[in-house]
Amino acid sequence: MLATWRGLIYGTPRFSWFVNRPVIYHGIFGEGFFQSIYPTPQSDVAAYLSSIEWFALTIFLFGLGIFLPALRIVPYLMLGGTLCVALSYMVRAFIEPKFDTMRARLLVIMLAFVQPLVRGFSRYFTWLRFKRTPASVIRRHEHLPEPARSSGSLSRRVFWSEQGRDRHYLLGAMFELLEEEGWRYSTDRDIQIYGNFWWSIALQTVTEYHGGGKCLTRVRLCNRLVTTTVIFNLIAASLLIYRQLNVSHVEIWSIVAYLVFLVFLGTRARALKSRVAELVDVAALRAGLQRVTRRSKIASTESTPEVQVPVNVTDPASSQLP
Repeated sequence: MLATWRGLIYGTPRFSWFVNRPVIYHGIFGEGFFQSIYPTPQSDVAAYLSSIEWFALTIFLFGLGIFLPALRIVPYLMLGGTLCVALSYMVRAFIEPKFDTMRARLLVIMLAFVQPLVRGFSRYFTWLRFKRTPASVIRRHEHLPEPARSSGSLSRRVFWSEQGRDRHYLLGAMFELLEEEGWRYSTDRDIQIYGNFWWSIALQTVTEYHGGGKCLTRVRLCNRLVTTTVIFNLIAASLLIYRQLNVSHVEIWSIVAYLVFLVFLGTRARALKSRVAELVDVAALRAGLQRVTRRSKIASTESTPEVQVPVNVTDPASSQLP
């Protein structure tokens, strides 16, 4: 007996006429074979209007509207956009004629409204639980020999090789080191290293080939805000602005308190980047790469065995996903 599925999983609201950019498959670090363009069936606008981030911003503006009457219309308009997306699902959903009732249509609109919120909550819960590196791992420091230590910028590293060792050797050693120490990370066009409650680090690499096995590999480390940092700053900045607008004089203590919070965020960002920079130096040492100093001198390092580059790289946090 042949069973035919006539349902719909992740149906699309018909907003694709507004924004519909295709997705280009590129593989990890942009090296996937046979890169193809896949059309995006769902509108980005519809995805944003039904996302948990949009809903959370709506609730935030509802609360802010209590103190700022001029903003009270904004959350209603935002909620109206979310309901329009759910309504689009309800109108365009295909239901068997014998089950196509008003109750079924209302069930569709309710599921279309709730589904992105449930998925978004699960995604953020997973991030809070699994996509943060333990503090004990971050506090640990690497022991590097004096020639391999770098005193330059934390955001950039430059390495040289005359044996044809390019960024793949560095990345292979980096993956091994992250696994050994228990870091949380994911891979795409770069390495996303999950850090503390406030920051993560994006590690990007590129290699210049100068012929005869000579390779110059550049590494860039970028701090990236996580959602909790954005939320805390939005709340703190809103409270600060509201307080300043409703007092007859400037309250220095509230401004100082917020500035102290920003300094705290800055120190946490620098500490995490410094720790990841140490990992990069250790990985380069293991891969047999030589550090290039600011004075255009190449630091001498001991010869190290060749590092194997892993073929299949997976997200270590993906196995923990609900």
